[in-house]
Amino acid sequence: MKHVLLCMMALVMGAWLPTASAQEPNYILGAGDVVRITVFNNPDLTLETRISEADSISFPLIGQVKIGGISTFSAEKRIAGMLEKGGYIKNPQVNLLVTQFQSKLVSVLGSVFKPGRYPLERTTNLADLLALVGGVTPDGSDLVTVTNASGKTEYDLQKIVGKADGLKSIILSGGEVVFVHSRDISVMGQVLRPGKYAVVGGVRTVSDFLSVAGGITPTGSDTVTVTTVRDGKINRFDVDVDSLFRTGDNSANIELTSGDSIYVANAPMFYIYGEVQRPGSYRIVRGMTVMQALAQGGGTTLRGTQRNIKLNRRNDKGETILVKPALTDPVLQDDVIYIQESLF
Repeated sequence: MKHVLLCMMALVMGAWLPTASAQEPNYILGAGDVVRITVFNNPDLTLETRISEADSISFPLIGQVKIGGISTFSAEKRIAGMLEKGGYIKNPQVNLLVTQFQSKLVSVLGSVFKPGRYPLERTTNLADLLALVGGVTPDGSDLVTVTNASGKTEYDLQKIVGKADGLKSIILSGGEVVFVHSRDISVMGQVLRPGKYAVVGGVRTVSDFLSVAGGITPTGSDTVTVTTVRDGKINRFDVDVDSLFRTGDNSANIELTSGDSIYVANAPMFYIYGEVQRPGSYRIVRGMTVMQALAQGGGTTLRGTQRNIKLNRRNDKGETILVKPALTDPVLQDDVIYIQESLF
């Protein structure tokens, strides 16, 4: 198996060797490319040289020849024509081979195993390029940005990889910058799968990221804190998730970008003890009353009474005060309810 893998790797890398014999005759030459030119039966005219910034080379007998910006096949014809026109060789057979491809470089950056600049010996596609750089790292996302002279284009790999042509339809010809984004959005706190998640075409908003993180746990709050970074400024605001899904108001369901985060705090709790069936701490359901809190604790025991319930609550100053609530009064965060024993 190891031998088979090595053979496959050799085949893949062989396709990228700059001295490959099966070069495309339509490869467009450019400044920086190193070419080897031979003329049949004229070994003294063999030349290996680099194309100058002026897109030209100096060839024996005929001097300066501009071959940058034309194909290898056209360059062969141009040199042959100049040799014949100058009366040096009749019907010359010229062969031009690119030994170093330097004019058409693609820069690959971001979350890939082997970032760097790669020369293209032929027009290639995004699938081949990603394979050449070792693929996307585990912390990389499905979002890839390709920048060229005409601007930036974002691609969602998850969406296009399942198509018949897939990544092969994204053609690269040199000069592009390919950036593979990282998993940029942090979802923390009381969610089933906290971690960093990718910004991709189908996962953009607050609700999207809560969903991919598995949703809020039973002990998580309905209100989450979203932190965004825009133009270097950090902004924090709360999003009422319950209202978001119940009312359909998407004004707070904003799109998130790199560096943003979602934090789900613990849900507000109340505590009940004394003559109840199940004393302990419980999550406060929105709009919960003292009567509902008592029901959450299983109701009173045979010795308990619903009269003269005591409630310890913190005021705005952080002081604990004693309250004698009605059964219809609301329960607030960190309330401590005490059910007394019946005297009769």
